Parts: sequence; structure tokens; C-alpha cells
Amino acid sequence: MDHNRSRDSLPGPEHPRPLGRSRVYTPGDLPKRLVEWHSPRINRWERLCITAGMLAIEMREASGTACERLEAGESRWIAPGVRWRVAETRPDTRFEFEVHADTLGQADAPQTLRSELLDAAGRVTAADSEGLNAWAHELAPGERRVVGGGFELNGSIVHALTDDGRFFWHPLADGPGGFAALIAHAERPFGLAEYLGRDHAVIEAALAGSLRGDGEYKRWLLATLERHLHIEEELLFPAYLEAGGREAWVHGLQNEHKYLRQYLADLDDPGNRRKFLRLLDGHDEKEERVVYPDILEHLGARAAALLVKSKTFPIPAVMHTRVQES
Repeated sequence: MDHNRSRDSLPGPEHPRPLGRSRVYTPGDLPKRLVEWHSPRINRWERLCITAGMLAIEMREASGTACERLEAGESRWIAPGVRWRVAETRPDTRFEFEVHADTLGQADAPQTLRSELLDAAGRVTAADSEGLNAWAHELAPGERRVVGGGFELNGSIVHALTDDGRFFWHPLADGPGGFAALIAHAERPFGLAEYLGRDHAVIEAALAGSLRGDGEYKRWLLATLERHLHIEEELLFPAYLEAGGREAWVHGLQNEHKYLRQYLADLDDPGNRRKFLRLLDGHDEKEERVVYPDILEHLGARAAALLVKSKTFPIPAVMHTRVQES
């Protein structure tokens, strides 16, 4: 990664409008929300301006977590939908933090950055499970592909494929005719929260294609969202509650799951579409920024086993009929 880019060389909003005044931070008064995973909301851009010292930030990308160091005199725009956090400072670090709206931004469509997760992945076909495993391990760190095959997958195949802890595996379709999945080779091993956060991005990417009228992306959206909700409802939440987690949080999230399913059933309606997009955006941010860290704190070492189960979790059988009907 180029750590010597000039000031604001990365693209920002076309027509930025400052929201409030910029805030100046040092290591001594760094707010907790900036060191936890979070992202600018719909139609919001964040901007970092380094006035002294050095600031290292981490960003979640398709292949894993990328780190970028910003030196004094450099700035960086952070687009809507980018999950990021402050990773490192120096004693002399000083930076300004700004929030902007893009007056041309749309609140009724997914962010372009998330859309590209699937659009720019490239596609390949595997003849059998051995070929899938061999092909996947030829991926260089940072690469991702949408892979398909005309054979039936099972948990043991996926487990063998992802056992070294460096492969994201997100099923997109599965049935008698074969499967499709997004696979990415991570730069380094990742944990449960990072996997679930990447699953959010896959759902949003499928949503973008669905809203363009792509029937395949619509089927992927139905399958990926329902799979993610089942992972939380059947694996994550019960383990969290058993470990003494917050019942009110789980109840609230499950209630939001109900409305996500309700709005998803009729995205052609502008009102439902807008409600779905806003609810999904806030729901995902809340989970990644607040809920998942608390779950990890309660689960401790048990989170590793849940990561394995999450990666090998199939698309729920109830979805096969719904996807065919769509």
C-alpha cells in the first residue's frame, strides 16, 4: 500500500457539505467510537486531516483487514459503508476529524463501495471438490472470486477449504443444480466478528445488484440475508445469552430481523425499499460497532468454534423454495 500519497489524493464526495465543526483529537482524548469498528452512514463521508505525528487506521476489505499510515500533512476521505478504526497513534499525533454530506448522494441505494465486492470479483468454475480446493489455494492474498460448480457441497468440504483460517467463504446459492459462493484469501487470519462483518458487506453487494434488476443478484440477496440471520439466531445469540449476554439487545436485534424480512419481501415498493436500506445500514453498524465486540468479550475462546460453524453454515433449506419462486 502506498503510504506516501499526497494530501486528499483519494476521491471524496462530489459536492461535500460540512456537518458541524471539525474536531481536533490527540491520543489523550481519542473517543472510543473511533478505535472501534464503525463506518460513515448513508450519504455521510468522514475526513481525517493529520496535523502532527502519525495516525494508522485499519479498514475492512474483501480479503481481510488493510492498514494505512497517514503522516503529518496528509488527509484521507472515508466513504460511506467503509468499516474502519484508529489502530495506532504516536504521542505527538494530532488530527482533525470532519463529517460531510454529499448533496448528490442517494439514500435509497446501497453504497458503490459495497456493490463492487461482488461486481469486481471475477468468476470461475470448479469441476469437483478437489479442483475447488486446489484452485482456491492458488488465490494470492488479497484476491477474491465468485466460484461456482455443478456438484453438491457439504460442511466437510467447506471446512477443509477454510481450515487454515485465511479464507472467507460466503455461500450465494446452493441447490440440486450446484452452488455459487464468494471466496477471498485474507491477508492474515481473521476472527468471528470480522467474518460476520464481511458477511454484511456480501449482503449489501447482492442488494445493489438486485436493485439494478439483476435476477441472479436478487436470488443471492434472499439467500445471503436469510443465512446471516439464521447464523445469528441459531448460533450467535444462544451462545451469547448462555454466556450472560444482554437479553434486551438480543430481543431488539431479533425484532429488527423481523422487519428486515418484512421489508425485503417487497423492495419494489419505494417506501419499503427506503425503510429496508436505512434499517439494514443502522443494524449492521450497531452489530459491528457495539454488539459483536460485547459478544466476543462474553464468549472468549469459544468464539473460535463459532467461527468454524459460521463459515460452514449452509443456506437454510427454506430458502431454496423461495429463491426458485423469485
